[in-house]
Amino acid sequence: MFSFPWWLSFAIGFLSLSEEILWVRVMGFSYQTLPPAFSFVLVCYLIGIAVGAVVGKRLCGRSMDLYAVGVVVLSVSALTDVLTPWVIGNLISASDLHLTVPALLIAFTAALKSTLFPIVHHLGSSAQGPHVGRSISTIYFGNIIGATLGPLVTGFVALDHLSVDECFGVVGAFGLLAALACALKDKKPKLILVALVTALMASALAQKIIRPGPGSLSVFAAGNLESMTHFISNRHGIIHTARAEFGDNVFGGNVYDGITSVNVDANPNSLERLYVLALLHPDPKRVLFIGLSAGAWVKAMQGFAGVESIDVVEINPGYTELTADYPELAPLLADPRIHMHFDDGRRWLRRNPAARFDAIIQNTTYYWRANADNLLSSEYFSEVKRHLNPGGIAMTNSTGSFDVLATLQSVFAYAYRYRNFVYVSDHPLQPDIKGLGRINRPDGTPFTIEGSPPNSVAALLAGAQLEPVAAFLERRGVQGEVITDDNLLTEYRHGRRFGPMPLRALLPPVLDPFEINDP
Repeated sequence: MFSFPWWLSFAIGFLSLSEEILWVRVMGFSYQTLPPAFSFVLVCYLIGIAVGAVVGKRLCGRSMDLYAVGVVVLSVSALTDVLTPWVIGNLISASDLHLTVPALLIAFTAALKSTLFPIVHHLGSSAQGPHVGRSISTIYFGNIIGATLGPLVTGFVALDHLSVDECFGVVGAFGLLAALACALKDKKPKLILVALVTALMASALAQKIIRPGPGSLSVFAAGNLESMTHFISNRHGIIHTARAEFGDNVFGGNVYDGITSVNVDANPNSLERLYVLALLHPDPKRVLFIGLSAGAWVKAMQGFAGVESIDVVEINPGYTELTADYPELAPLLADPRIHMHFDDGRRWLRRNPAARFDAIIQNTTYYWRANADNLLSSEYFSEVKRHLNPGGIAMTNSTGSFDVLATLQSVFAYAYRYRNFVYVSDHPLQPDIKGLGRINRPDGTPFTIEGSPPNSVAALLAGAQLEPVAAFLERRGVQGEVITDDNLLTEYRHGRRFGPMPLRALLPPVLDPFEINDP
């Protein structure tokens, strides 16, 4: 039923869209999951497809041996795929015009594969008269199936087991198989020899270029390769850690995502922002964390007296793998009070409408990242509000966005700021230092203010004061806008710049803009 051109059309769609997924991961990681990274790859791909289609059309009119054309194009495409990790690691990372090199390479790889699209239609549409349309549709259908399966197989299976470099190598290998199939179909010894020689060249290059783990992406990794201690890559994203003075810095999608330390004296993790909850709520029994990171905050929460259950919703199970590798944090995974849910936080809340909590905590990712509005919009916070018990408190990291403050203020009756965190509830909140006696340090010992270092959790909590969000916005002369599911406010309108710039300039400071001015 399915002819050779049909299978070739299927392969073109499968390989082309698979590679697009890989480029989205490369550009997303190098630009810290900024929203325009995906659209940049898409634009480059569409341009390449258009150019390739024009070239393929002309080849159909000039060449009598289209299978030979297929062998040459697929061989060049496969070599390009195998060489791509080298280009990423040596040319893209060193380019002053960072976007130029990937734009040309993405368009070129897309053009090579799309060059064959008119050719397979020409080869597969041999019917005459009223059956021409049906034969063309059949070939087109094969391409659609391949283009659908490519992202699914690559995004949900391959990237769960292989590095980005290895996936580029696999795409190249399948491209070579397609080239060899075309050569065998044409039955010309010279073409078969070309395909075999290309395969030998690609194999030799792959052994030198393609690497597991961080591979070519290491040139973009925050903290650099020399300080990297973990690299976990799966279909959900990339997590890596880098050595720091206290514990390791954690990066999710190449963006700072916390510290593995629970040292409450040196306090590199600013854990006082979590412990403020003890000064505001007398007895939180059921607690929900949206996001785990390495688990330092969940570990700290174990020291709250009276906590009966802690639900943790984390979209990437790779974080538990990371937690298990730190002796100070690993025990939390065995705590019977802690229940892990691997899901999107917002989806989990919708799927569990009856769940109610005394405290909901999210040390939210930076507001300018792709899809951040899913956890920052007024609709989302309204969902959070429905899951709070009477008198319950929700707390979130604003990551320096005035719009996050304004959004929380629009949803909750009472909203207060402490450093870069916002605490919201259905009743007024006032810190009570007596709450410090209801919690223990992560090592199980009680907190003491006397003799505590100046920046320790105990010392900071002793002087902790909440400021109403409305008063803070007025004092700063800022009128934040309400984030909704429709306006993508923080991602595009007030997001970070995407363009040709030194990659290290993208790395954000740990402190947020208004935290620096208002310690």
